[in-house]
Amino acid sequence: MLEYQHGSSVRSIAQRLHRSPSTISRELQRNQPRQGGYCATRAANAYHSRRKQSVRPRKLVNNTGLCDIVESHLIQKKWSPEQISATLKNQFPGQSAMQVSPETIYAHIYAYPKGELRKLIVQSLRRAKSKRGPRRSKDSCYSSLKVTNEQLFANRPASVNTREIAGHWEGDLIVGAMNKSCVGTIVERKTGYLLLRKMQSKTAQHVREGFEARMETLPDFLRLSMTYDRGAEMAQHPLLTKHLNLKIYFADRHAPWQRGINENINGLIRQFLPKGHDLSVYTQAQLDHIAWLLNTRI
Repeated sequence: MLEYQHGSSVRSIAQRLHRSPSTISRELQRNQPRQGGYCATRAANAYHSRRKQSVRPRKLVNNTGLCDIVESHLIQKKWSPEQISATLKNQFPGQSAMQVSPETIYAHIYAYPKGELRKLIVQSLRRAKSKRGPRRSKDSCYSSLKVTNEQLFANRPASVNTREIAGHWEGDLIVGAMNKSCVGTIVERKTGYLLLRKMQSKTAQHVREGFEARMETLPDFLRLSMTYDRGAEMAQHPLLTKHLNLKIYFADRHAPWQRGINENINGLIRQFLPKGHDLSVYTQAQLDHIAWLLNTRI
C-alpha cells in the first residue's frame, strides 16, 4: 500500500485497483496496527493464520476407531453412508465423537488420494462415481447441459410441430449392456426416415462427433432442426449447432411423448438391437442395413 503511505485517499486507491472503497477501507482497518503503517506481507501472514483457525478439524481420520468402523461397513457390508450414519447414532447414543453425518463420510471417501483403497471404497458406493460435486460444476459427474429459453420444446416453431416440411429430426441414444456401448438414432419427423450411427462412447464429445459425421452427409435443406431429450450426452449441442447449422430443441423432462416418433422407432430397433446386448459388436455397415430394413418396411 505505497499509495496509502504516500497520502493517497481510499477512493483513489480503490479506483486504481478496480475495487470497492469499502473493501480497501476494511483491509486497512483489519491489518493496520496502531503503530506503524500497513504492511502487505504482514497482512498476508495474518490472513493465512485466520484461515487455518477457521478450518474445522476432520472427524474421520485414518487409523482411528470411528474411521475403521466406517470403512469396514463401506467395503465389507456395502452399506451406504446414510445407513452407516443412522446405525452409528443407534449404537452410540449421546456419544457425538462416535457419530458422523453422511456428508462427512462422502467427503472422507473422495478426499482419499488415488490408489487401490480409494478405488475399492468408491466402488462400494451405490453408483460408484469417481467424482463428486454440485450439479453442473466442472468437477461433477452430473450433466453440464445448458438449455436456453429459445431451445425449450414450448418455443419450437409451429412449422416443426405440423410436420409440413422435411428436415426436422428427433434424436436419441440406444444404450447397450452396462451402459458401455450405444448407438445414435435420428428419425425425420415428416417422412419417418431413420439414420443410425455407431458411437465410440456415451460422452458428450463422442456423441456430438457421431451425430455430426452422420448428418453432415445430408443436404443443407434437410438439416433444419433436431429435438432431443435432456440427456447429458448432448452437453456439446452448441458445437453441433455451429458445425451443422442445425437448430436444437429439447423436450421437457419426463415427457417422452414430445419425441414420440423417435420413441416409437426405438422400440422397432430393439428387435435388431436387443436390450442387454453389447452394441459395440455392430459395425456401421450393419447399422446402415438395419436402418434400410426399417426405412423400406411397408
